[in-house]
Amino acid sequence: MSARFVFLATVASTALAAAASGPPPESTWAVVLGVAQDGGVPHIGCRQELCAAARADPARRLAVASLGLVDDTSGQRYLIDATPDLERQLEQLNAGRDAPRRRPVDGLFLTHAHVGHYAGLMLFGREALGADRVPVHATPALAAFLRANGPWSQLVAQQQVTLHEIEPGVPQRVGAFEITALRVPHRDEFSDTVGYRVRGPRRSLLYVPDVDKWEKWERRLEDEVRAVDVALLDATFFDAAEIPGRAIAEIPHPLVGETLDRLAAAGLASRVVLIHLNHSNRLLWDAAAVRAVEARGARVARPGERLPL
Repeated sequence: MSARFVFLATVASTALAAAASGPPPESTWAVVLGVAQDGGVPHIGCRQELCAAARADPARRLAVASLGLVDDTSGQRYLIDATPDLERQLEQLNAGRDAPRRRPVDGLFLTHAHVGHYAGLMLFGREALGADRVPVHATPALAAFLRANGPWSQLVAQQQVTLHEIEPGVPQRVGAFEITALRVPHRDEFSDTVGYRVRGPRRSLLYVPDVDKWEKWERRLEDEVRAVDVALLDATFFDAAEIPGRAIAEIPHPLVGETLDRLAAAGLASRVVLIHLNHSNRLLWDAAAVRAVEARGARVARPGERLPL
């Protein structure tokens, strides 16, 4: 097993302890709560070394991509996306805080209706947490889907969640943060898809874990990255041939090299943090590939890392 994967797994397993040890000098920050694509690591049906090792040793598991927002002055916590790993991600986000049991976050922002990004909502239901009016922010299209389709409609009817519609492009003020949904092109079977621009008191970030291709975006990637201090971007696939038996055209994402070529040419690669990595992505185990990315100025997201805002 490569040093790269051992490093990622070690960070993931110690993130909760690190969060509980005390806040950084900044009182507002984002925290990376997961780095993997929707299926996580180990991935269902996967027999490669990465997944076999994670199956044998839970400390080597990698959670699905999610981002927490922390305001340590007010004690408020916000979450971007409700993944299948929601339980442990909420524990990490709330480490050191006496959060209300039935309302464990002050707000939840959803990107879209694909399994890794909203399936965790089911844990707010009466079969699990029995949550009390957790604020869920979503686009009008996604909010309509949740209201109209079970089991999500039951969460709304029983007031386990309260839906707050957000218009893409319109900034929302929540606590110390200004959050703006940005519509992005993706496979929109059940809803539209957004990324988020988050501005804190001192710094800002862009979070786009899923997009089909940057060329299809109505916004210019370079302009959006230039407007923030750090950009956490879709790095689902390193190579188009890494998923045998499946056509990448059916599940399009920009390849890591495509993203870095664009942003390196604009002198912006140093702002890039790669996230939402599929279990097949060699950046999870290939140290040489990681070094090549770092040589261009970018890096791979680390579970539990904090980004000052």
